[in-house]
Amino acid sequence: LLLLLLPAEGGEEASEAALARERSPVGREGSAEEDSEGELDMMNLPETPETCLQMNLVYQEVLEEKIQEVHVLLAQNKEEQEKLTRELAGPRTTKSSDGKAMPANVFLGHFLKPYFKDKTSGIGPPANSDAQERAMRSIKPFEDLITTKWKSREKLLLRQSVISDHLQHLLQPKLLKLEYLTDKRERSQDEMERQILGKQIQEAECEMNNIKELPEEVLLGNRFDKHDWDKIANVNFEGTRSAKELEKYWQNSEHPSINRKEWSEEEIEKLRELAARHKCLSWETIAQELGTQRTAFQCLQMFQANNKDFKRSEWTPEEDRMLLQLVQEVRVGSHIPFRKIAYYMEGRDSAQLIYRWTKRLDPNLRHGSWTPEEDALLLKAVAKYGEQDWYKIRREVPRRSDIQCRDRYLYALHYDIKKGKWSAEEEKKLIELAEKYGVGKAASSEGLFS
Repeated sequence: LLLLLLPAEGGEEASEAALARERSPVGREGSAEEDSEGELDMMNLPETPETCLQMNLVYQEVLEEKIQEVHVLLAQNKEEQEKLTRELAGPRTTKSSDGKAMPANVFLGHFLKPYFKDKTSGIGPPANSDAQERAMRSIKPFEDLITTKWKSREKLLLRQSVISDHLQHLLQPKLLKLEYLTDKRERSQDEMERQILGKQIQEAECEMNNIKELPEEVLLGNRFDKHDWDKIANVNFEGTRSAKELEKYWQNSEHPSINRKEWSEEEIEKLRELAARHKCLSWETIAQELGTQRTAFQCLQMFQANNKDFKRSEWTPEEDRMLLQLVQEVRVGSHIPFRKIAYYMEGRDSAQLIYRWTKRLDPNLRHGSWTPEEDALLLKAVAKYGEQDWYKIRREVPRRSDIQCRDRYLYALHYDIKKGKWSAEEEKKLIELAEKYGVGKAASSEGLFS
């Protein structure tokens, strides 16, 4: 910076001469011997402020020239991008199969969310108060919860894509080195230097061959290795899966190092201790300290499944209304995605939701007394399927659940049940048992009746 501030006394002529030499083809394409002699001359230059300033001015001129070249290349690149965009957009007057003219430049994105957006930027309107509140509470919309089941060929493609990306990542610096050495050898006129460069090229090629022969287990790498997920999503998967979806699925489900065996009692107990120690936070740390190759998601899932405090027993009227509303909003025909609904109902898992819906809240269920026709259908179904398969039996009795069918048969229609008027002795014994076990403990005293 000090040299730049010094006055340039007589330095303009020297800088112009040096710049002319720099721009001259002969000056740039000299032999290796001339370059080496030039370096020696540079080393022998007097270290005076005037000389340093002259060299600085020369390099400034060269840099300005290179910057102008970069600007020209950027302008050419922008022009090529616009040309490519116009080509992708297709002709202005596209015609449909029936011969009618189609709107110009119609993209699929025009029909996707947000439906109301700026024509230039494509940005939608700002979020309203409801959307802002959902974002603050990290509540996802239903559309984001819709997942597509992974197919076997997709899992294989993901594995191959990760291997290919890791291999390319290892080979890229070697390829650049090989290209540099080859180019340098072609420009060199010194036979000794060419031999040395040839030996370095052979070593680089040998290193590349060794990388290509690495086993698949090595190329799969660590579960959290960085990969070009955007390229894998757009090139390998052709946009059918997002980059974030591929990354999460690989790190939490498909990496071969993940332990998928059944959890042991000792492992679950250790998980409880670690969760208590970390106050049910930092599940990545808990998974590492567990030391059984489980993911953070696996640990959280197992902890929730084995923690009774997270599961409510009694259903409130508010929960029933919420479940009814959610089912109406997300069901598709007869299919109800209870796993997605569980995301919105804190303290309830999908099994509880299924049980509550099919046994209590389903409006198609019939409650109340059984008719003689229903009893006849139930007895016929039990004779057909036996006294165990109540799920099949319920299909034979419309609008009754499997629990209703089971209870009706075992406690009202079973041939072992004594029917008719109660005797005085039975009533006396029932009163005694009720006093002994308490009201509502009929199951405890059931076996005491002969």
